[in-house]
Amino acid sequence: MREAIIEEKKSWGERFIQLKLKEEEIAHCAQPGQFVMVRAQKGFDPLLGRPLAVMKVEGDSFYLFWEVVGRGTKILASLNLGSKLEVLGPLGKGFSLSPSQALIVAGGRGITPLYFLASHFKKNEVPFTFFLGVKNKEELFMVDFLQDFSGAYFWSCEEPIEGGFCGTVISLFQSWLKDNYLPPGSRIYSCGPEGMLKSLYREEKIRDIPLEVSLETFMGCGFGVCMSCAVEKGNDEGYFHVCKDGPVFLARELKW
Repeated sequence: MREAIIEEKKSWGERFIQLKLKEEEIAHCAQPGQFVMVRAQKGFDPLLGRPLAVMKVEGDSFYLFWEVVGRGTKILASLNLGSKLEVLGPLGKGFSLSPSQALIVAGGRGITPLYFLASHFKKNEVPFTFFLGVKNKEELFMVDFLQDFSGAYFWSCEEPIEGGFCGTVISLFQSWLKDNYLPPGSRIYSCGPEGMLKSLYREEKIRDIPLEVSLETFMGCGFGVCMSCAVEKGNDEGYFHVCKDGPVFLARELKW
């Protein structure tokens, strides 16, 4: 465990939080798709840390972004500037980083590891297009994150909204596919709800294109000891453990 200090905090209502944490080694070593295990306080309440994907790195600091969904994430959200967190990481296997062209498909808070990936592609001049889908107007603030990728993104909202595509991000992506060609060496990257990932995997028009997915699962330890994050292999020959073997997988390796 390392000690990280909260340098910045931003919130959108009571559900979504972003922290900038200063911890030099994690910031310098983290790769797109990796995560950290975070403990809000010492002791055993709550007992387990929370796995959070790295969203961005900046000098000796890194950013986390999450939705408050339970007691652990609520405690993390209550911390203020200057507070110290116990952080383990970076952990896990991240995304591949050398496609000829990338398509990035994010559902809601699934934007977190994909923002880091798109930032890497922008820095290294890898062409990409980013698709983001949100459920409602409350989540529209996430579109602002994509302004860092001007001209390279599309967004959708499942509620009717002026200026955007009305529907799911899968519908948005399918609409884009009708008029665009993917050259050899292209790759698709995605993170979001399981149903979204399943729909993307079953899309006929991208059947021959590698699809990498980042999975969101319950984790107890973060490094493969507790076995709580098991997912079935696609060949029915056992299980992967998301923290150690992932969280990024080729979709065809998994059982859907």
